[in-house]
Amino acid sequence: MTVRTEQIEELLELWWTAGEDGMSALNRRQLPKELLCFLPHPIAAEENSQQETIDAMLQQGLLVGAAEQLRLSPAGSQWAKEIVRRHRLTEVLLDSVLEVSGASVESTACQVEHILNAEVTEAVCLFLGHPPSCPHGRTIPRGVCCRQMGGSLQALLVPLPQLAVGEEATVVLLHGGKHEYLQRLHTYGLVPGRRIRLRQTHPAMIVQIGQTELAFDLQLGQQIIVRRRIGSAASPNTAQADTCYHV
Repeated sequence: MTVRTEQIEELLELWWTAGEDGMSALNRRQLPKELLCFLPHPIAAEENSQQETIDAMLQQGLLVGAAEQLRLSPAGSQWAKEIVRRHRLTEVLLDSVLEVSGASVESTACQVEHILNAEVTEAVCLFLGHPPSCPHGRTIPRGVCCRQMGGSLQALLVPLPQLAVGEEATVVLLHGGKHEYLQRLHTYGLVPGRRIRLRQTHPAMIVQIGQTELAFDLQLGQQIIVRRRIGSAASPNTAQADTCYHV
């Protein structure tokens, strides 16, 4: 039997997660099935298949131990860390940004984790603002981009009201509103990819889009998700807009 990389990565993820729960060494014939990642064709379906995967992991130096009790080797731990990071970042993206249902979040993340490369993974982490944990509360292992940011980690993807007055950001998505209402915002240029500046928060929120200003209430502002500009600081903008619309 040829052991697929996906099968190895699923068991690496299981060993890593078990380690988080205080079980660094596992009996190869009594793996905690509740920690297995859900896939359309679970690797736990056949015991022989699972044991062959474990044998391959031992041969590759990913697992070490005596008799039936096995734990991750340094090489196995590093690989496991990468797959767990990809899985949990995908969960955050699906849950927090795309608002996908819980079951779909898990099953999709279990598939996407095997195809993300390092560059895309770092881009997703940066996009999400280096989230510390997944929707289940488990820690997301830090990556190169996180270490480069040092102690200045902050969410880059936030609801519009979290910006400071004068801060610029890029619109990522609008959600939760009626279709007709969203169409009106699109008409005024408030669309994903558009750079905006927050001009005012009270008594109404006002954003500037080029030479146009839009005014709306806080509830609508919470439905507008924006991406902060790295290194951007709030600054006064004395340029006056030509027109202001109340949405």
